[in-house]
Amino acid sequence: MTPIFQDIFSIFFVLALGYIAGKRSSFDQAQAFGFNHLVLTYCLPALLFVSIANSSREELLSDTRLLIISVAVLLFWYLVAFFGALFVFGHDRREAGIAGLSAGAPTVGFLGMAVLSPLFGGSAALSVAIVALVVNVILVPLGMFFVAPKGTKPMAALINAAKEPVVLAPMIAVILVITGIQMPELFRAPLALIGHATSGVAIFAAGLVLSAHKFQLNAEVIWNSVIKVGFMPASMLALALATGVSATHLEQVVLLAALPPAFSGIVIAGREHTYVGLASSTLIVSVLGFAVAAPLWTGLARHLAG
Repeated sequence: MTPIFQDIFSIFFVLALGYIAGKRSSFDQAQAFGFNHLVLTYCLPALLFVSIANSSREELLSDTRLLIISVAVLLFWYLVAFFGALFVFGHDRREAGIAGLSAGAPTVGFLGMAVLSPLFGGSAALSVAIVALVVNVILVPLGMFFVAPKGTKPMAALINAAKEPVVLAPMIAVILVITGIQMPELFRAPLALIGHATSGVAIFAAGLVLSAHKFQLNAEVIWNSVIKVGFMPASMLALALATGVSATHLEQVVLLAALPPAFSGIVIAGREHTYVGLASSTLIVSVLGFAVAAPLWTGLARHLAG
């Protein structure tokens, strides 16, 4: 479990750097917006494109069962968080769209292989690719659709969401993989280079944004965090067991489902100036929850898988 705790420490270290930099006025909120724009428009799309393009068609299509389970679990809990924010906590559609990402979208693109590779080796690539595909081709576009400005027609909001680099890049990568078109290494390497900046810049920017908002520990933050590190991996475990997923992939998808919220949710919140404090607070509580829950979920999945 050392890799898990190393990732947790790294997240908090960089988050604290951003928070301290914000409190010391080393960077202002306009610059934090610039960091968010950098991540959402350039770094994250490059990272997602390369991570999916590096997969093979056989990997993406070899286990449709994993894909169906991942879509069912992640989409269900996104919608639960969305409607909970809308009707229980009294948020508008745009805030609820970010709430869905905060509670229902694991940060697979950032931490998936970093957490799973030391534990499972190369066999983790398939699980990471499938769950990342669901997050970035279904959940992130859904979030972008809901955060469209008020008054935007649904079709226009859908088109605008599809045109966002963070949505368009993984979609193009999926098409290339399915059609068997190989991305030349000449282009893959520079995209990977800028993609590597994603995690550090996104977390640092989240710390900057958090420095301007008071940390909140309320019923909504707890609810979002319980969905993320509790209900989501529990339902993933139950569904995977019921459908006969192999023991190795069972552990992997349960651990992926328990990962903290995708940083893209916080980046979008920062760019749109909506739900920022609650999204940042949910991230902190979920990261702490993941540190406790991850070994428990892994052990339980291993035990039940026999």
